[in-house]
Amino acid sequence: MAKLLQRVEINLRSFYIFNSSFGEREGEEHKKVLYYHPNDIELNTKIKDVGLSEAIIRFTGTFTSEDDCQALHTQKTTQLFYQPENGFWLMLVLNVPKEVRLKEGVEVADYRGAEIPDRIYRATLRQCYQMFRFLNGTLASFGSEESNPDKRRELLAQQLQGFYEKYLLTLKDLSHCDIIDMLHSVQYLPLDKSLFLRAQNFRMLSETFPAIKETIMLYQEQILCGGKLLPEDLYCLHSYVVQNVLKQEEGSSTLALSPSLKRSISESQVGGFVRSQQAGEGDGSEQEAEESPLKAYVTVEKQVKTYYLLIYRALHITLCLFLDAEQPPPKQELYDELHAYMAPQLTSLARDIASELNKAAVGATSQESASNIESAPKYLFINEQSLQHHTNLARHMPQGIPRNVLSIISDLANPSGESEIESASAEELQVKTTNDYWIVKRRCNFRQYYVILCNSKSTLLDVTQEARRIFEQELTDDVFFDK
Repeated sequence: MAKLLQRVEINLRSFYIFNSSFGEREGEEHKKVLYYHPNDIELNTKIKDVGLSEAIIRFTGTFTSEDDCQALHTQKTTQLFYQPENGFWLMLVLNVPKEVRLKEGVEVADYRGAEIPDRIYRATLRQCYQMFRFLNGTLASFGSEESNPDKRRELLAQQLQGFYEKYLLTLKDLSHCDIIDMLHSVQYLPLDKSLFLRAQNFRMLSETFPAIKETIMLYQEQILCGGKLLPEDLYCLHSYVVQNVLKQEEGSSTLALSPSLKRSISESQVGGFVRSQQAGEGDGSEQEAEESPLKAYVTVEKQVKTYYLLIYRALHITLCLFLDAEQPPPKQELYDELHAYMAPQLTSLARDIASELNKAAVGATSQESASNIESAPKYLFINEQSLQHHTNLARHMPQGIPRNVLSIISDLANPSGESEIESASAEELQVKTTNDYWIVKRRCNFRQYYVILCNSKSTLLDVTQEARRIFEQELTDDVFFDK
């Protein structure tokens, strides 16, 4: 039997963005390349990679529509295609996992391309675009004030370079991407009625401060109030807050008080507006920073609208305020008024939530440790409309469920598109894997429920009864059903 010497997990080979309309003349092929990672690759290699992608897109276009070109598998790589806007293509090229074995004294690489679920990594590629659009607007509209096409292209290329050189560093380890990453789902924090109503009352800030158009509240990494944002915009906001505010705050890195607040918020106060410095920030004067708050581009009635995004932190609560960017930027007086109005209420709410969670945690330690055992039943419940999820999957622990089980769940999962919802309103199925895992899926009323069991001796009847028990035991939160 061949001895396993080494296993190399899936990793990023390259990521690039191109638009064929920017380099239609001979000798200008390099203009098609708007961004390429890694940047130290020779220009000719970049041009060849883009040319190969164009050829694949055109070839497949003779059989299907252009947007149907989604993935290309070779022995060593998987190439994923995504066209978010007309003419703009994003490419994600992955090195497939491989196992190096010793056979008869010779090292042989066994490439495991079947272990790459296309749907999960195409969702990762889509999110790369969604985050850029959320913070910079659409690719086609960027630099629209510039009449010279070459200058517009140069401005776009510079912006892409500045954004993705930082964003790709925060990209999740590709070998750990799972079904929740594919569905772009967020987790809500269940609260009792009084705390829930106190949190929801902050959505009424617009009554006192008309400049505020939307309010989103988080407690640590969980959503308290989702507002009226579309699920994809809420997921982008959640990702931005987690990566650029919470994680940097934990590491005491570049997170800082907004310059306009350094004069008004003393160190003894527990709340304050924060802003995470991004690429290109921090070089201007304090006055320029005051006049340029962070902007977010949110979809409203199928149109992308620009808002100023103000982020306020009070203990473990993060409050995100959206202000209409068509109005003048917020002045220092508004920051002071908001801080004086919100600080006491948010601090009190954060302490009460922490107290409530501590009470709920008493006695739950044993259940939590039991759920982390590999053979313990796992569950995942997803609301297709709000993209809310509820699960006990240990996503960042080595005891997590195997990759092949995650791949099966990703194949079973229904996307959130309307056509798919209408075509399969209700279903139930059970799958057994070769490594003795059972997957039970139920789908009804725009909800998807999954139970994962590991027991080689279970019969079909045993699995059905255990799944029913978990459904009845865990689905007790009416808020999950009503959202």
